[in-house]
Formats: sequence, structure tokens, C-alpha cells
Amino acid sequence: MEIVEVVTKKQEKKFLNFRKKIYKDNAVFVDNNLVMLKQVFSKNTCFIKDKSIKVLNVEENGEILCQGIVLFAKDLPDYIQLCFFESQKGQAEAVKLLLDKAKEIGKLHNCKRIVIGLNGHVNYGLGFLDSHYDVKNSFSASGNPEYYNEYFAGDEFEKIYLNSYQLDSIYDRTPKYDKVLEKLEKRFTFKNFDKNNFDYYAKIYTDLNNAAFKNHKYYYERNYEEDKEMLKELFLFMNGDSLIFAFDGEKPVAFVMWYPNYNELAKPGEYFGAKHFIKNKLFGNKIVNSKIMEYGVLEEYRRVGIPLSLIKHCMDNMMNYKNLKGIESSWILEDNKDSNIVCQSLCDRLYKRYVVYEKEI
Repeated sequence: MEIVEVVTKKQEKKFLNFRKKIYKDNAVFVDNNLVMLKQVFSKNTCFIKDKSIKVLNVEENGEILCQGIVLFAKDLPDYIQLCFFESQKGQAEAVKLLLDKAKEIGKLHNCKRIVIGLNGHVNYGLGFLDSHYDVKNSFSASGNPEYYNEYFAGDEFEKIYLNSYQLDSIYDRTPKYDKVLEKLEKRFTFKNFDKNNFDYYAKIYTDLNNAAFKNHKYYYERNYEEDKEMLKELFLFMNGDSLIFAFDGEKPVAFVMWYPNYNELAKPGEYFGAKHFIKNKLFGNKIVNSKIMEYGVLEEYRRVGIPLSLIKHCMDNMMNYKNLKGIESSWILEDNKDSNIVCQSLCDRLYKRYVVYEKEI
């Protein structure tokens, strides 16, 4: 058993084929990360700038047992990350070897802790699936075999849990808040992203993210180039009404991003990619569920009810789509009381759970 660093094109193909092998018989999984990994290998993404990356397999007799990308981000200096982890079942020894290598690399960067389940930045994924393994993962959401969590179940790992929420219908959800919403509409202006002024609104998005999430666990600042790249990819599918901003006068103070659950266009076992762009053009009106991906509010505006108004604007925009009716939230840290309270007040149920693992090195 040995650690093999992935450096050649042949090795990259082998790395990607392994994850396909893991999920080929999974009846509910859609791979949301394969395109990103291909971009990492081709160095055709801002994701890898200012980051140290080691792509690793643990192999025995040429067969991959487990794999991952060990990543150090200088703007998150306390952590070495083990990203995009995949493994065969029953490979605890191989996983330990991979973890030991990641910790060794972390010490070279003077990291204090290792985190497993963070994919480079929270915008690209956080957490292993920890429930509902028999339900298809939504667009951008994690999906993995249940046994992955067994590798990190020991007491030596700190476990950070995240929740998502679900609601069955966007109709008649907010009437009891009408008076509050009316006051918010008078005070604030709400605008959809205007793709004709892409750079202007993309900059607002980045600035709001960096201000609103500066104290969020694992978050570190994004730059304009990174977010423009990410938004351009998302807007191949999204419409401008999927990114909504709140203004206090001329000042941007909050935003929310939502989109139809594009994974409904993908068959289980597929990776989400270019062909689904065409499927969305042809069959996008058949999607029935949506995803509220994130919202951010400047700290001084968090007690005035803006999240409620942002979500109401999402629902109003969703009603312009033929068949959209249900909503799934993205992950929310379990200790994020404000966001959990908002979701509990509007949604029908707690839905999927996710978990991140970390420990000292």
C-alpha cells in the first residue's frame, strides 16, 4: 500500500475514473464535482490560484483504495484540507495513510488542524452527507455512501453538523408576515441581478459575501475574479431573477441566491455537465423543486427581517416558472441560530444532515 501523487494525464484520468467507479451503481447520486476537478487538472480555474494542491491516491498493486486532494489556502492558514475524498468500502488502513499524509503536508504549512469535508472554499462544498442516503442529491449538494462517515466516526474527530430544510409548496407561505413584509418593502429596494451589468452586480455579490460571512466558520475572502468565474458558470443555467439584492437607498445590504434544482435533469450516476445546458433549454420547465443556495445580510441589518423579505422575493420569482413548487435549503451550520430560526418558521421540516470532521495535527 502506497501514496501516489497524481501528476500525469494518465494518472488524472485514473483518479477521475475511480470516483465514477464508486458511484456507478448508486441509484440516486449525481456528480456535481467532476467538472470542477477537470478544471483543477487543466489549471483552467481561479480555484487553484494562491493555493497549494496535492492530488493523492492510496494504491495497492496499482488499484486505488481511496483518494483525495490535500489543499492549503493561505487565507485559511490554520487548516489543511482533505477535499474531494472518495474511498472503497472497508479501507480504514488506506484512509489512515491518506490522513497521515495530509497531516504531514499540513505541518509543512504550519497548520494547526485538518478538516475533512471542506472542498477548498465553502462556495464549492461543505460537509459529507449524514442522512437520506437513498434520496437524490440536489444541484451543488453533497452525496456520498454512508460508510464514508465510519472512517471519521472516532472520538478524536470533532464533528461539525449542518442542516438543510424542505418545504412542499411556495404558495400561501408568508401571509402571516404581511405587515412586516410591507414595512420592509417601503424601506428597502429589491433588485434582480442584471446580466447586462454583469461586472457591477458580480462585484456587489463578492463584497456582500466577504462582509456578511467574515465570521462564518471556514469562510475566507473571495476576490472578484473567482466570483465572476463562478457566476458566469451558474448563469449558463440561472436567470437574473435567481440572484436578488436588497438596497438601503444606494447601499447594497443583503442578497439571496436560489435556482431550480437542475439535478432533476440528470440521470443517477451521471456527472452534471455541458449536456445538461441543452436539457435545461429543452426541458427546464419540467423541474419541480428549487434550491435556496445562500443568503447574506450585513450585520447591522440582521435584526430587521430582511431574510424573510429576501425569501419572499425568491418565492415570488419562483411562481414565474411553470412547475416549481417545492424548496430545499442549502446546508446551514447547526449552531447558526438566526438562519435555522428563519428556516424553521417558513419550512415544513428539517431535511438532510451533513457533517464536517476536523482534528488537531
